[in-house]
Amino acid sequence: MNLKDRLLNPDIPLTLFEIVPPEAAKPGAVEAVLREVAEVRRLADAINLPEIHDEARGAERTYRFVPRLEPRILGERIRREAATDVVINRVVVHDPDPVRWFVETRERYGIEHVVLVGGESAKRHYPGPGPVEAARQIQSTGLQVSLGGISIPSRPNESDRIRGKAAAGMQFFTTQVLFDSNDIVWLLQRLNGLEARIFLSFAPVSHPSDLKFLRWLGADIPPSLDRFLLGEAASSPKETCFQRSLDLAQRILMDVFDNLPPDPPPLGLNVEHINRRNFASAVKMLERLGELYSNLVAARARSGLG
Repeated sequence: MNLKDRLLNPDIPLTLFEIVPPEAAKPGAVEAVLREVAEVRRLADAINLPEIHDEARGAERTYRFVPRLEPRILGERIRREAATDVVINRVVVHDPDPVRWFVETRERYGIEHVVLVGGESAKRHYPGPGPVEAARQIQSTGLQVSLGGISIPSRPNESDRIRGKAAAGMQFFTTQVLFDSNDIVWLLQRLNGLEARIFLSFAPVSHPSDLKFLRWLGADIPPSLDRFLLGEAASSPKETCFQRSLDLAQRILMDVFDNLPPDPPPLGLNVEHINRRNFASAVKMLERLGELYSNLVAARARSGLG
């Protein structure tokens, strides 16, 4: 059974490992990613590749923007050389003709799973359509791709947004990185009966710069989390920070499953590897959370609630 057929089966656990594409001009960078994929392919059903654009995001920049390899180019190498399924992200608002890009991506690169991403601000004018309109255009062609979207659980009216995107043809959604269960539990309660998979996203934290980067990406991180994860001093040991972030992720995951509505959407797991320094921690989180998540899905299926 391929990835597309498994997406809407709530009894089948699905796990993504998200890797930020490397610098476009860095020698040996693709080979390094392929070695990383080889380490995690037994733990993940697919590799998730985001598309990073140089946008202000309404926050102070915490690092120098570096152009990165196009996700579909890297995805084709991973799919072909590592024999691993790939999900790529596409910021559709920058492209006035998304159908052309999707046809090329499907036919030339063999990519079948794409997350449609919007712009950073609803107040800014972009040359291309938003994710909903792009999904409608792509669906109208009959192109054989599975479309996904982004979910921001804390955003007002998020359940209506997701239902609208699902009606336009999106079959799965990846959340922002979760550091609290309240918003995602509230959202899932309101998505009762939805036939689209929701991938819950987590990322390891082992350094203050990790939280700064995640905030710049738009993650909803309460200020109190810095003290909890990093300790009173910024010099809190790396392993202690990571263990706290792993413990928090496990509690959120269990809280989500403990508070599901009667007919919830299928759930998935997405673990993000946001920088090379945290690769070992991300793999460890993928292993620990993946085991817990699979057990929770299996327990729900045995109980007849899946």
